[in-house]
Order: sequence, then structure tokens, then C-alpha cells
Amino acid sequence: MKRVLTSLILAFALSGMMALQATDFSSNDSLAALGYVMLNPLDTSSLPVIPIKDCGGKMVRSALNSDATWHGSLKQLQRHHFSDESVYKLMLKMYRFTHKHYVTFPVAYWSTDPQGDSLLVSGRVYLPKNRELNGILIANHYTITSDVEAPSNMFSMESLFTMKGYAVILPDYVGYGVSRDEVHPYLHWRSAAQTAVDLLNNMPAILQHYGYSYPTDIVISGYSQGGAVALGVARMIEEMQYENEEQINENGINWTIRKLYAGAGPYDPAGTYIYSIERNEMGIPTAIPLIVMGMNDAYNLGFELQDIFLEPLLSNYDEWVLSKEYTVGEINQLMGSTTMSELMTEDALDLDSPLADMLYEVLSWNSNVGYDLQAPAYFLHSLEDEVVPLLNSINLQTQMPDEIGKTYDFGEYGSHLEASVPFMKYVYQDL
Repeated sequence: MKRVLTSLILAFALSGMMALQATDFSSNDSLAALGYVMLNPLDTSSLPVIPIKDCGGKMVRSALNSDATWHGSLKQLQRHHFSDESVYKLMLKMYRFTHKHYVTFPVAYWSTDPQGDSLLVSGRVYLPKNRELNGILIANHYTITSDVEAPSNMFSMESLFTMKGYAVILPDYVGYGVSRDEVHPYLHWRSAAQTAVDLLNNMPAILQHYGYSYPTDIVISGYSQGGAVALGVARMIEEMQYENEEQINENGINWTIRKLYAGAGPYDPAGTYIYSIERNEMGIPTAIPLIVMGMNDAYNLGFELQDIFLEPLLSNYDEWVLSKEYTVGEINQLMGSTTMSELMTEDALDLDSPLADMLYEVLSWNSNVGYDLQAPAYFLHSLEDEVVPLLNSINLQTQMPDEIGKTYDFGEYGSHLEASVPFMKYVYQDL
């Protein structure tokens, strides 16, 4: 989500979290020293103490339930053109009002990489202090490129949902947090969904340890890249149920989806690829190396950098992208153009070439626009979105077989960045 969301890295320091640099995660002791709670099996000695009584929060909930709060925040950000400073001030205000009402900690657990091999991954858990939970909410984050922005390393806006009585879990995508040495498989929906489902399946042990009561239905949300991942998470859970109606996870819980909330997601990466080539424009140029090399690693395609990229990206890919040191906004600036023919080779842009055809094929494998989603869902996309083409949500609406219980909100919500505010507002007020 660009400049505003990359600046959220400033807020992680507010809760005393430390960014991870080149760190050895080979032992539980190393993880514990960094504040991570190991979930497999649950290391209860590393869990923080939660007071028996809730601290309240009626005033905070009242403010967040007011349209004026969200409208005022959006106007303030717009007035300052969503500058890093204005976002930081807003995040600071949110943190000050909400942090006393929840407990949060980073977690590490076992999942799988795109090839299906075991991989240690990470994420963050937020628990409201009130033991009577309304449910568990899986929040899937926007596009990041610097590891410091990973949920396990920073304060997240989605913590607001604890004010509605939800336990909130935010998985790090593969390639961030404790798995930062891996290539991030950008838009490879199954690996992202798997990390979310595996974190969810570890939640009962945490909740039982603290004595929480909780329903077995869940809520899933996400905006931008997180919107596409959210749909993938819903699909994975439903597919597991469909394959075996009696199937339950190792904790004895049969999860059901209460509702899915997805905003401005790249649900159709193959369609977006063709659309961008035809326009010779990419709203977020950093997505080019993320998509191509992410798919290259996930499927062992054998692409070489010179097959795809032009200068200056060609010579600087390792530093700008692989290092996980630069934000999306910084990489966009360094790349210096949104014109695809100035960033990619002729073969990569020629849909008749074997290279482009291979890339299109693997991207099509990661499209979820035709999935027959059974759960109720809300999809928002601004008509003015300049980053994620509207065609993603249009294709979703036209190709998803069952529209019962589905709401498509296509409105004039401003830019991609601006539309994230009304999306968050809707989710919060609808919970």
C-alpha cells in the first residue's frame, strides 16, 4: 500500500518491538531471546501475563464506531498527501488509545514453503483482555518489501479489531520475519494461505492457556495484497472442509468462516499482467520484480535476471529487493519509472514469447476469480484505484459462481491508498 503503509514501520517502536536483522533462528532459545513464542509445541513460559479483568475501552469503542473519527482521519491524511509524518501521527494516536486494551506478542511456528517443505515462519497475535471472545480474525497484510514492516516486527492497524472482542492473528508471509532469508513468493496464494491456516490451527492452545472462551467460526480480512490472500485463506479452509466434511484439524476444531472482507485485491494476477502490458504501465513498479522472481522461485522456472529486467533494476535487484532493507516506496523511486517497456525486456512483454507465456501460465494458477466461495463476503474497490486495476474485482464479480451473500462495493473512494480507510472503517463497524 505504498507510502502510507510503508511508513507504518515507524510505529512498531511504540510497542517496544525490535526489528530482526540477520539472526540465527535455529533454536528455541534464540527465538525466545527475541521475544518470539514458539507454538509447536506451545512454549507457555514465554507467554505474557494477561490481567484477569478487562481494562474497559468503552470510550475507544465509541470513538471508533463514529463515522466522524474515520472521516476526520482521512481528511487529515489527504490534507498532508498521506505523508510519512501524517501517518506516523495517526498511528501514534491509535496506539495510545488502544494498546492498554490488548496484549500482543510475536510467534514462531512450522508451516510449509511453496514446494511443500517444512519451514519455520512467524506472525503476531493480539488478544483483547476480555476473555469472552467474539471470534478469531485473520488479518492479511498489504505489500511490503522491508522486513521491518512484517507483522511480527511492528504495530499493526488491525489491532483495532481487538476493541470489538476479537483475537487478531497476522501471519508474516514467507520471506519475512523468521523466514526472511527466503524469497517472498509474491501472489502465490497457497503458501500465504498456508501460513495463515497453520497459525489459526495453533490458536486453540494459546486461548485455552489463558482461559478464553471462543466460537469456532472465524473472520478473514485483508486489503491490497492482503485482499487476495484473504480470499485464498477462505478458499483453503473451504477446500479442506469440502474434501472431507468430517475433517477437523489436529486440535479438534472444525473452523467455519463467518465472513470474508477483502479490499482492492489482485485476485486475478494473470489478467493484471495482460492489462498492464497492454497499457504499458504498472501502478506499482516494485510489483514487477516481486511477481516475476517470486513465481520463479516458487515454481523453479529458471528465469535469469537478464531475461526479465532492464537497468537500473537489473544490476540492483539483490540490493533493492532481496536485501529486505528497502520499502516499496523507496524501490519505486529507485526504479524511476512506471512504464513497463522501460523496466522489462521485450521477451517479458511479448505475450507470444515462451518466457511471457510461462509467466502468464503460473500467474493464472494463482487466480481465484473463478472460485465458488461459499462464505458471506464483502469486496470493496475504488473506481479511482491507480495501483490495483479494477478489473480484478470486476472479474471476481462476473466469474464467481455464487453471488448469494456477496456484496461488491465499487465506489468513488479515491486512490488505492485513500480507499484503505473506508475499507477499514467498514470492517470495524460491521464486526
